[in-house]
Amino acid sequence: MKLRTIHAATLAAALMAGAAMAQTSTQTSAQTSGPAPYVSSDTYRDQRSLPTLDPSDPKSRDAWLQARGEAYRRAPDSAQTEQELRTTQALNDEIAAQNTLADKADEAARLEHDAAVARYQIELRQTQERARAEAEATRAAQNQYDRDYAAWRDQVQRCQSGDRSACATPAPRPR
Repeated sequence: MKLRTIHAATLAAALMAGAAMAQTSTQTSAQTSGPAPYVSSDTYRDQRSLPTLDPSDPKSRDAWLQARGEAYRRAPDSAQTEQELRTTQALNDEIAAQNTLADKADEAARLEHDAAVARYQIELRQTQERARAEAEATRAAQNQYDRDYAAWRDQVQRCQSGDRSACATPAPRPR
């Protein structure tokens, strides 16, 4: 209940302040006859121009970061407490352990990939050899068929030309 009262009071104060500001701004704008001056949408933004950034110069980078309100400077170990040093060392050790695990996982994945590639290459060679052997067997069978067919056509032609001995011989059977 007390919390609701505080929120209600804060809200009421904010609304009253907003109304007072709106009234003041209309009175001020009515007093000025010229065009309204440019007002940035973000009144809290730092309007100073940033220094030029030279990526190869650390001092330029630091000046640029500082102008933006950002800066990183590693505190010397002497400026850190023992607890901060221990925490930093523990975090560094944890990161190093995670990096070692990631390296081991990467190495295992690389080895598995290399093994899979080797298996694929072996299977590919076997498949190519089998296809070559099957093509050679098919070619040999086709050549034999062509010879048998040519012999049969020759036999039929001899029979049709009157050679009775060629008519008595049966046609070659497929193998």
